[in-house]
Amino acid sequence: MYCPKCGKENDEDALFCKKCGFPLDENPENYNEPVNTKYKKGKNKTKIKNKTKTKTKYKNNNEKVKGKMSFFQSFIMFFFIVLSICALAAAAFLGYYIYQNQNIVVPDVTGYSYESAVRTLQDNKLQAEKIEVTVEDEEQVGQVLKQNKKAGSKVMENTVIKLTVGILDTKITVPSLTGLTLDEALNILNKNNIKYEIKYETSDKKPNTILNQNIKSGKKIENTQTLTITVSKPEEKPQTPEDNQTDTEPDDEQPTQNEDQTENPQNTNN
Repeated sequence: MYCPKCGKENDEDALFCKKCGFPLDENPENYNEPVNTKYKKGKNKTKIKNKTKTKTKYKNNNEKVKGKMSFFQSFIMFFFIVLSICALAAAAFLGYYIYQNQNIVVPDVTGYSYESAVRTLQDNKLQAEKIEVTVEDEEQVGQVLKQNKKAGSKVMENTVIKLTVGILDTKITVPSLTGLTLDEALNILNKNNIKYEIKYETSDKKPNTILNQNIKSGKKIENTQTLTITVSKPEEKPQTPEDNQTDTEPDDEQPTQNEDQTENPQNTNN
């Protein structure tokens, strides 16, 4: 029988090829014909060539993919470079614009009247905003006490400068008047420049005593607000018929005209 690998003729009971050592089949009928080794070798070479070509194709495809990725990466890099250059140019332009416009020096207007401070700021192409604070000193009323932008600093055109202006505290603390006499209450109200209104109400308390007030004591009100106080008055007694008669009876002490004539007869003769 013949070896299926190398085609060497071997004995019928051989288990291995005596040339190449290939294991032989137990059935010798399968190896009765010689094997065309040239065909097999050629076929193997063809397969090897095909495998080599396939590997080459895969390599070429990988190289193409690598080339595409590198081009895409280059494009992204170029895009980011252009974007960075544009951003730098915009920042430079904005900085130049701010530098050209932010060249107005803030004047010092503290101590000025509010009207004078506003005119000064407007002359320098700036705006003003008023912030009022209560003060006790009358000399500080209407004056600019401070400004939010430091004098000498540079700002842009039409920047709003906040000015703190002093005003008097127009609110008055309501005093406690309940239980006082009317005269005492009026003295306190006039001393504090508080406007008031008086209402009378019958009560069993002493006349002209303050019964209540419409605004609670201790509360702050504007000096234009009116405080209403309720004052006690005695109860009116009903009039009796006897009181009415005494009011209508004539006076007996007044002499009549006839009596005067009888008492002085000389005046008539004359």
